[in-house]
Amino acid sequence: MVLGTVAFLVASASLVGGIQRPAGTLVEPWIDTSNREAVVIAYRTEFATDVPDIEWTGNHDACQPGRSSERLAMATVRRVNFYRAMAGVPAGVTLSGEFTAKAQHAALAMSATGRLSHTPDDSFSCLSDTGRQAAANSNLYLGRIGPSAIDGYIEDPGDRNRDVGHRNTILHPPTTEIGVGHVDGTATTYPANALWVFDDRVFADNPALREPDGFVAWPPRGYVPAELVHPRWSFGLAGADFDEASVTMTVDGRPVDLEVVARLSQPGYVPAPILVWEPVAILGSDDTADDTANDITFDVVVDGVVVDGAEVAFSYSVTVMGESPGPADRVITAVFENMPGLGNLL
Repeated sequence: MVLGTVAFLVASASLVGGIQRPAGTLVEPWIDTSNREAVVIAYRTEFATDVPDIEWTGNHDACQPGRSSERLAMATVRRVNFYRAMAGVPAGVTLSGEFTAKAQHAALAMSATGRLSHTPDDSFSCLSDTGRQAAANSNLYLGRIGPSAIDGYIEDPGDRNRDVGHRNTILHPPTTEIGVGHVDGTATTYPANALWVFDDRVFADNPALREPDGFVAWPPRGYVPAELVHPRWSFGLAGADFDEASVTMTVDGRPVDLEVVARLSQPGYVPAPILVWEPVAILGSDDTADDTANDITFDVVVDGVVVDGAEVAFSYSVTVMGESPGPADRVITAVFENMPGLGNLL
């Protein structure tokens, strides 16, 4: 059962997905991040939208998973597709009724127990066989629901999330369906989200991507709002071996200190092999009437990647937008600031 999909507005005529599009058109499958105005409009459109109420019908005491607002579920799918469109992967993911119903069971067990596990045991309250299945196939969050949970999965903070597996699953190119489970909190329980991310295409070949080299990076190539640039940067590529790979970053030719925190090359461990690093930098900016004056461009080179037995290198540039394009504009004073995510995710 498929419940819906979304698309995004772009700005003045620009190339999106290699096709010339007029201003104001709905576009899929991705956002043209080389167009600053297109990114500003897409970001403002997404983050200015009111978040629907949860309207949960279940009950912790009776172990009833219930249902939550379809409008909130669709807002959650929309946020997933926003990030996918920014990353240059197809943004036509839809909401599966089957996966959503199952995800409710996992969200209830996590909320009722107050901790998270992809393999919950009998110590978990309100745990059903359906909840076990959903926990194994879902990203899990305590303390956040709706689009905010998706923001947290993309950030992927915490020591046990160094491989940014939540981000990697959300941006996995072949995915076409997800499920969204939401449970409300009480005086003694946290609200919880279970995001079913493994559909039957999890090991399928990648569809066409915005990047001709086939990589999926976060932050992506091009313009990116500073609020969406987190301490962990990642570079994923299907079939790649990152065991001996290295990464360098520069700003105007000056090197940026960084630490590689994860490199995963095992097929099947995550949807795609990935290299993750943390730049070490705090960069300030002064208030100015010129929105673009505070933009900072980072040149990234990922070298020593082995693909089909050959060593290859990749280079791209990320322009962190110094003036926030959000609903209430403000100057960003720090590009990398290790702010802990609200709640707990697994």
